[in-house]
Amino acid sequence: MRLPAWFHRHRALVARTGIGFLLLVVLAEGFLLYQERAINRAASAQSSKLLTAFLAGDTVRATGSSGVLIRLQNVRFKWSDRVYIDAGDMAVRAVPLQGNTVDFDDLDSFLLNVQQSVVRIRPDVLEGMFNESVFNYPESKIRKLKVEVRERDGVNVVHLTGNINVVTWIPFSMDTQLSVDRSTNTLVMDVAHLKILGFLHATGLIKWKPLHLDRLMTLPPNKSLMVEGNRMMVKPFGLFPPPRVNGTMASVDVDSEMISLKFAGDPVPAPVSPGKNYVYLRGGTSQFGHFRMVDTDVLIRDRDQGDRFVFSLNRYAELIPRSTIDIHDTKSVRVTMPDI
Repeated sequence: MRLPAWFHRHRALVARTGIGFLLLVVLAEGFLLYQERAINRAASAQSSKLLTAFLAGDTVRATGSSGVLIRLQNVRFKWSDRVYIDAGDMAVRAVPLQGNTVDFDDLDSFLLNVQQSVVRIRPDVLEGMFNESVFNYPESKIRKLKVEVRERDGVNVVHLTGNINVVTWIPFSMDTQLSVDRSTNTLVMDVAHLKILGFLHATGLIKWKPLHLDRLMTLPPNKSLMVEGNRMMVKPFGLFPPPRVNGTMASVDVDSEMISLKFAGDPVPAPVSPGKNYVYLRGGTSQFGHFRMVDTDVLIRDRDQGDRFVFSLNRYAELIPRSTIDIHDTKSVRVTMPDI
């Protein structure tokens, strides 16, 4: 009986207190909503800023030089022992980043423009690309990657294992689905399934904003890689060590053995030579050591025509003493070279 009597005597005070409390709740909720919107706007602006910088930040912008046309006929073209492509009949254009001369002894000074080609990449070669180029930069938080192609739910996926630095280095494995984003000209890796420490399923965890990949990873200084949410986006020049490769990616396909990356564009009008295995360089100004050609005409033929020609710009000079060089006139050079 006492409580109703007290409430009756103080109902005005109770009403004012209740209204004040509700007002405080409304104000608090409004402040939190304002803060959330402000954070979202800032995050959106930062994401937009990063994307703009990413799209405008190609470090491989070439000069207006037409460069040197190169045809690879039945060649394993090697960047390193772990990074190479097998070219049945492929044409590229070597373009200097500065000036008009392609210096084949300075692999950072030019890029290889790829057009209308299909580059087939084995999983172990993609592994080399990831370790030697994509994630090989100061403060990278991913290392020791291994790559396999696996089937999951009827779809071929690229399975990655390695270590990621989250306070300390911990092992992880994840399945990624590859695609090409034409608007950014990037090879996209969408994370489908993730495990850490070998047993802990973490796919759901990385959907939580504080644990998004873009919060966990640092980005390379050359802007070849961007992380947006839980997708990694790699520009074509970010896949290869020097000499870098550039071009417009059209599509990617993953079968049980290979990753096929298709480049778009007009074909490169590179020269053709009789014979089976060769590297033919034609046109433009090039330099090899102290030797410079104003109108390049260099044909490098495989000494053993019975199998694929294994060739590397990194190591061609060491094979010159073991090669046969014919200079019939002052306009062309013919080299017969053994494999690397």
